[in-house]
Amino acid sequence: MSIKSIDNILLILISIIPISILAGSAVSLSNIIIFDFLFIYFFFLKKDFNWSNSLIIKLLLFLYIYLIFNSLISQQAELNLYRNLGFIRLIIFFIGINYLFNESKNFDNILKIWLIVILIVASDIFFEKIFGKNILGFSEGSNSPGSQRIVSFFKDEAIPGSFVYAISFILIGFFLEKIKNFKTKSLIIFFLFISILLLSVFVTGERSNSLKFSISLILFFILLKEISFLKKIVLFGSIFSIVFLVISNDSYLKSRSTETIFYLVDTYKDSFQNTNPAPGGNQYAELSRSGFEVFKKYPYFGVGNKNYRIESCKKDINKDYYCETHPHQIYFEFLSEHGLIGSILLLSIFLVIFFNAFKYTLVNRNYISLGCFVYLVVIFIPLLPSGAFFADYNLTLFFINLSIMYASNKDLNIFNYDK
Repeated sequence: MSIKSIDNILLILISIIPISILAGSAVSLSNIIIFDFLFIYFFFLKKDFNWSNSLIIKLLLFLYIYLIFNSLISQQAELNLYRNLGFIRLIIFFIGINYLFNESKNFDNILKIWLIVILIVASDIFFEKIFGKNILGFSEGSNSPGSQRIVSFFKDEAIPGSFVYAISFILIGFFLEKIKNFKTKSLIIFFLFISILLLSVFVTGERSNSLKFSISLILFFILLKEISFLKKIVLFGSIFSIVFLVISNDSYLKSRSTETIFYLVDTYKDSFQNTNPAPGGNQYAELSRSGFEVFKKYPYFGVGNKNYRIESCKKDINKDYYCETHPHQIYFEFLSEHGLIGSILLLSIFLVIFFNAFKYTLVNRNYISLGCFVYLVVIFIPLLPSGAFFADYNLTLFFINLSIMYASNKDLNIFNYDK
């Protein structure tokens, strides 16, 4: 197989990444693994390994070694060792994205395909909200009678909001890179584009992702120097006015987005502190307390990556344990599964990676890189509920943004970057 043929196949595999995620974790994982093996073969043909000297590759390899170490000392190593060993696939994926973005003239076409996919998903979310089922007939109500959560193409998982949110800021940055001007007509289109994406996430009823999207958008506007302060206020105010009008006229969304949030805030402290919170207490606070209890028992390196579920279900050991797959908050997840030392290592690695990217993003005014940056940073906001960081779905979305943040910036791309 020729180098050109492999290059074309790699571009196709990247183009369908969002579609493979919609199809399910097995399809997404298979797509990335096929991409990785082809890319490894491709680079053995080219014999070009200068990228291995870049700082981020060294940091990611250090993270990989740490995760293997964490598996070996975890409570049940056999449960997570294969997962942590498989983390290498995302490092290879990162390298591949950087190469294709640097060498291919067709990466814009890939992002255009992603744009079409995300607009289809957003439209499907609105369709399901109006008609009760998505265009393929999926709805969470079929599994949970009375539920109004949106599943879209995810069939039985109410996570389309997290998917739209994860891809949106890459595309918002791409949109700005393409227009290269901020005249009224362009800003109106920009306003409509963001409004559709943000509103689609709110419509799903996913509170945390709706709030994270809003925070990311605020941060993006603050860091976007090319638009005047007055235009930012007008754009920002108009976008959130539309969202507010939609939410205020929908009892379910109003409950999810306002009344329930105030209730959760009011009950968080009480539910976290009390040993036996009253029925209807704050579930997220109980999960956080449970994660903290696991951390207290394993303070240095935690119970082991993905082992929280094993420890927390031992109710006979600690009555404050909440049996779940993870604590639903990134810091309590890190503390319970990686302990204080492991959490400091993880956060230090990400801090260096983000700070390094932020410097060059501001200097180059790279909008795609900026979009990825605000998405990645908001993941680490304290207290906001979150999915399991090291779950395949969330980790894939994280690495898509991390890869493109570096790949799209000429001073960060590992095939240009020699610092």
